Amino acid sequence: MLQIDARTNIEELSKALRTVGEKQLPFAFALMATRLAVLVKKGELSVLKARIDRPTTTTLNSLYVKPAKPGNPEARTFFKDAWTSGVPADTYLQQAVKGGRRPHKRFEKALIAKGIMKSGQYALPAASALNQFGNVPRGTIMKILSGLGAAETVSGVQANATGSKRSKRKGNAQKYFAGEVGGTQGVWERKKTAWGDAVRPVFIFSDGEPGYRVILPFYKIADNIVKANRIREFQSAMDTALATKR
Repeated sequence: MLQIDARTNIEELSKALRTVGEKQLPFAFALMATRLAVLVKKGELSVLKARIDRPTTTTLNSLYVKPAKPGNPEARTFFKDAWTSGVPADTYLQQAVKGGRRPHKRFEKALIAKGIMKSGQYALPAASALNQFGNVPRGTIMKILSGLGAAETVSGVQANATGSKRSKRKGNAQKYFAGEVGGTQGVWERKKTAWGDAVRPVFIFSDGEPGYRVILPFYKIADNIVKANRIREFQSAMDTALATKR
């Protein structure tokens, strides 16, 4: 999250007082901060689209601007940190913004808690399991956890595959299994082909901790945008405040 504070230096403050007067000053500063926050959002989205592979609409729509108010001349540009369901962008974009090693995801924690994966391992998605956005769909992940008996660890409800007719019709327990195939550990999907039964990897277990380079230098981008546009937006806000002065 970036906070843009419109409180300014003595020279700008003196100019503002002379131009719009004390009554319109809070409005002008709040307007300047808000406009800068909007510019930051546009700039961040432009870089995000260019550097992140096939970002989802949800990811793009998760960047918000909280406008400044005359009583609090501070605007904010931030990724939404809560959803009604799923993982918020504020969480899954951490590695893109900060780089470094990533913690275990909830899916991995569920596999570890069930004893399916070792505590030092990570589950890396196989290319064949990715959707058009480069992700394993959430529905597929829940089916895997259900089939492996690990769904309750993350969902908090009775979601594991059972021996019931309804559960058997879904077939998650028969479709997915965890183990070693051809010397490779992971989660596998059973499939029927024209040549007979086969399996394909969905997740491969890795003993190495995944690392990420910084893809979206969020704060550097924002700082550059604010510095490049602050004077212009300061003057523009003063003009607007003067035009609306009563």
